[in-house]
Amino acid sequence: MVVTSSVDNLISNVPIAGRKEEVTRTVRLSSPDATDRAPSATPFQKQIVTWKGPIQALFGYSFHDVEETEDWWLDRIHPEDRDNVLESLTRHLVAAPERPFAADSRIWGPDYRFRHADGTYILISDRTITTRDQYGNAIMFESVVFDKEARRNERAYHTKNLKSQDRLALVANNTPSGIFMMDPQGYCIFMNSAAEQITGFTFDEIHDYTFHASVHSCRPNGKPFPLHECPVYGHQQDGTAAKNESEIFVHKDGHHYDIEYSVSPIGDYASGGAVIEFRDVTEQKKIERERLNAVLMTEQQSIRIKADDVHKANMTSFVSFICHEIRNPLQGITSSAEFLLETLQKLDALTSILSLAEKNSITGDSAHAATQADVSTPISNSIGTLINHHPSLDVSTSKVDVYAHREIDNLISHAKQLVGNIQTCAEHQALITNNVLDLSRLDAGKMELAFDIVNIPALGQQTVEMMLAKAQDKHINLAMVEGRPRTLYLKADATVLRQVLLNLVSNAIKFTPENGEILVDLFADPPSDDGRVILHGSVTDNGLGMSEIEQRRLFQRFTQANQRVAQLYGGSGLGLSISKELVRVMGGEMHVKSAQGMGSTFSFTSIHDPPTKEEFTMFAPQHGQTASTLQTAHTTGESELSRPEAVLDTPSPKFRVIGVAEDNPINLQYLAKNLKKLGYQYTLCTNGKELLDKFCEPGNTIDCCILDISMPVMDGLEAARLMREHEASLTVNGTPRRRTPVIALSGNAMTQQVTDALSAGISSYLIKPCKQADLARTLTYWEHIVHTGAEHKPLSDRRKEVT
Repeated sequence: MVVTSSVDNLISNVPIAGRKEEVTRTVRLSSPDATDRAPSATPFQKQIVTWKGPIQALFGYSFHDVEETEDWWLDRIHPEDRDNVLESLTRHLVAAPERPFAADSRIWGPDYRFRHADGTYILISDRTITTRDQYGNAIMFESVVFDKEARRNERAYHTKNLKSQDRLALVANNTPSGIFMMDPQGYCIFMNSAAEQITGFTFDEIHDYTFHASVHSCRPNGKPFPLHECPVYGHQQDGTAAKNESEIFVHKDGHHYDIEYSVSPIGDYASGGAVIEFRDVTEQKKIERERLNAVLMTEQQSIRIKADDVHKANMTSFVSFICHEIRNPLQGITSSAEFLLETLQKLDALTSILSLAEKNSITGDSAHAATQADVSTPISNSIGTLINHHPSLDVSTSKVDVYAHREIDNLISHAKQLVGNIQTCAEHQALITNNVLDLSRLDAGKMELAFDIVNIPALGQQTVEMMLAKAQDKHINLAMVEGRPRTLYLKADATVLRQVLLNLVSNAIKFTPENGEILVDLFADPPSDDGRVILHGSVTDNGLGMSEIEQRRLFQRFTQANQRVAQLYGGSGLGLSISKELVRVMGGEMHVKSAQGMGSTFSFTSIHDPPTKEEFTMFAPQHGQTASTLQTAHTTGESELSRPEAVLDTPSPKFRVIGVAEDNPINLQYLAKNLKKLGYQYTLCTNGKELLDKFCEPGNTIDCCILDISMPVMDGLEAARLMREHEASLTVNGTPRRRTPVIALSGNAMTQQVTDALSAGISSYLIKPCKQADLARTLTYWEHIVHTGAEHKPLSDRRKEVT
């Protein structure tokens, strides 16, 4: 192939360090091992051979005479030298996977005779640098070709000058630093013994190569290091000095090592060269790195120790807080349970007395009835005393009966109060537990929102109604701000949003005096250009208010506005901190505006997406609505939920029989009571194997299952998997049987545990403690799914999960 007539296409823009008569040859090997090519005289047959530089000055050929083929080069090698050159080149290009960067793998340098354009032969030196990949295969072949005799004469001239400086050579050979002397083109014209020891080369081995080609042409990653990027060569070319700069050289055996070097130019580029002094600092660098690592490890250990101390202090405060907050409701539960048991014993004694009094009323021996009862019971003692002091009393029909019924009414009222105390304490303990779980998720950055379509004003009204009784106890007027649209549907985590509002309203009630006022407001901006909606929420009270210093302490964990507040009002100091972080998870911010004696306004923003038409279509049936109804309400802001057409015609049929598996007898008892109260038939089992056997019985009527996860014999996950396998084996008219809702009711709340359960075939995952309303809502949802034939998609109680 003849080279193009455009000389510009042959001449590279990359700077070339060459003498006046020095030519470069480049071959890029696309198939280094030549396995996919026909036999060839050279290992780069059919590859383009590119020549650059003063070809005519050196060989007498113009660029138009030069061909980009191996044959053009091969035909001009002297016949007596050709075989030796080919053999040497072929041997050099063999893959070297174990030593890809060693000198004999990188450098090839024959001398041979080459035919000049005038027909004579000149002795040339062919100095080649071969680039290899990580497997040792040659991928590029770059050569510098020059007249050996002319180079020998130039070197002799420089050597003559050096010999006149024997004293300098003596000094150089006795210094521990390596010393190179380069000519103006970067070729080595002198190196001392330290340089030979450091580089692994002798002067005779590299005197025909540039300093860069010998020790600096290969990066540590194996990629070539272009000459024009070499800082050492750059200093020499620019005539600038360098002192104690760092670089990485490559040894003759192929390993890389760290050096520090200095460059001192000799004259300018045309007349001189440069002296390079360098030292192998690999070991020093290693020691320095080890020292820095030791210092870093010491600093990190110190930081860890300090962090551990802070963590321990925080944990001490946290454990102290948790113990205090949990023991308080536990004390209330324990005391209330003791008093409740005593009350029930009294009621039992009274009913016994009344029963005996009725039995003995015929004989009038009611006093005897009182004494027959448990005499240690204060109630029986009181009745006996009453009869003994009034012997004329007609005890069969009057005072005993009246007194006993009055006591029964008092005891029932007291029992209700005790049950209410237990419920309040349990709810407080659940709140503390949920707060701790929220802290865990927030600190780990793994708070995940469970989005649903939410009617925002309805959620606000629901929050107000939940707190209304508490507000009325203090005669506080708690209400929503009027004049806002009655319906606004957004995609949000209703539980998180409600939790923020409940925390703010609860705080407002706590710090607002009797006969005060609290207003809750929720509204949204119009959608932005990207379709997203900013929701604004606020809770305003006319309570105590706060100073600026107190406001700055508000959102710190376990911290109240001041000590007086903590003593008077109590509380964990977590609610506002968690609320602020929850708002941040929803993409918004929380702020407070307050003045002492003037009340406070807590406001927040959050970012939401409006529901799409398809999402309305999926959402509506789950909530007893039609998609068109919800979309109309969303668009107009007017609620249509009270209209007949907005409600589905009839509720879905109830499940026939619910199979229950729970190993805890108390939980099993209360679960049965809840199902009975909700109007369901059920069958009870104490482990997953029992329920599985009943589920797989031919003709069984179980159409829903509720099971615990951790049970003996067979756990809930295994039972669910086997239930799904059994269902898959059954077909109706060739169609697989519809999936039976399998609801997990478990204390396992880790996110991975929930994920594993849903993967095992669980339909819904409820986390204990579970209220009757939550159970009823879940059962109703799956009844609707079964009745309508909607898609069976697993659900989980995401807000109670622990990451």
